[in-house]
Amino acid sequence: MRKYILWRTAFRSIFKNKRRSFLTMFGIIIGIAAVITIVALGNGFKRNILSQTTGADETGQTKYVNIKYNDFDNLIKDDSGISQTDKNMVANLPEVKEVSYHQSMKENDKDSVDFYNKNMKFTMAIETTKKTSLPILTGRQLIPADNDGLNKVVVLDEVVAKQVFGSAKAALNGAFDLNGQVFTVVGVSVNSSGEMGPQNYEPLAYFPKKTYAHYLGKKENRSVLAIKFNTQVDDDAAMDKVLKQLNVNGESRLQGEYQSYDPSAEIKQLGSMLDQMTLFIGAVAAISLFIAGVGVMNMMYISVSERTKEIGIRRALGANAKSIKQQFLFEGIVLTLSGGVIGYVLGILIAFAASFALPFSVRPDLMTVFISIGTSTLIGICFSYLPASAAAKKELIDILK
Repeated sequence: MRKYILWRTAFRSIFKNKRRSFLTMFGIIIGIAAVITIVALGNGFKRNILSQTTGADETGQTKYVNIKYNDFDNLIKDDSGISQTDKNMVANLPEVKEVSYHQSMKENDKDSVDFYNKNMKFTMAIETTKKTSLPILTGRQLIPADNDGLNKVVVLDEVVAKQVFGSAKAALNGAFDLNGQVFTVVGVSVNSSGEMGPQNYEPLAYFPKKTYAHYLGKKENRSVLAIKFNTQVDDDAAMDKVLKQLNVNGESRLQGEYQSYDPSAEIKQLGSMLDQMTLFIGAVAAISLFIAGVGVMNMMYISVSERTKEIGIRRALGANAKSIKQQFLFEGIVLTLSGGVIGYVLGILIAFAASFALPFSVRPDLMTVFISIGTSTLIGICFSYLPASAAAKKELIDILK
């Protein structure tokens, strides 16, 4: 029997009893939707984490050096890390083209801060910028002169202004204390994102970029040195020379050992851990697929029992056991595959809806497509094989009795 006839017959058989077919598919739909939702959210979370920890040159053109400290006390010292003197010493080597401190996190103008008012702790998102163009309730915008002049000024959202000063009008020209630094409120913006809290990711305070970096910015991370060598030198030999120079003359040679370092290895390890966690949670959700598969097998046995006369007629017309088995096997695959497609769409929609409340986005990918199609097809084959074999074993003489 030609394959397209088998597919057409399978679809016709399923739609012949729509209610029973849908109830059987329902378990497949729920199981696939649960797995796809978890995998899609896991992939979105992984992409978000890795996007924040990128910065390593994966082309291999940049080499990295860090320090393996002898004890924990040296690691947590304020002056720990590769000093500026060490950096300059490496830069003076003839093999070195360029050297800088490696930043493992992407720079981001948006951040969150904690501040205290009336013995209460508040958390809010902030934004550092050269100038603002906000809907202002009172006062003025931040201007480039504030940024260039390191002016300690701030534009507050009205919810922050009301919380700290009682009203937007009272906040104007008031003193806003953040981590011991006093900023003058030059403007109050109209609120459009809701109250303060860790769930509100929209900025509620705006600072001049250079001012914030100067007074409240994070210290430069000097734990890793990024080195680019001249094109005509052997990178491995040049790296050995750099490490030898640092371990002999480096300022931190007594606290630890300068060593070659691969930042991408940590990123790959983190990605692998996130994948394993996602697969584990997905495997737990996939238990429902096994139960749904049993339901498919039960329906197929019922279908075989109800269609005994049909099997007898086909055998009488010359159909062999193989074609009978294929017919029922295709019906099981079509049933589970249809449920898998519906479950995939439902799972992606649920993941999309959940991502609106999360700090990362979700998008369909080939992995989730392969999971839904592959899993549903596998269930159809595994749980329809025995009923299909039972149908194929029916002999015409036994049917006519």
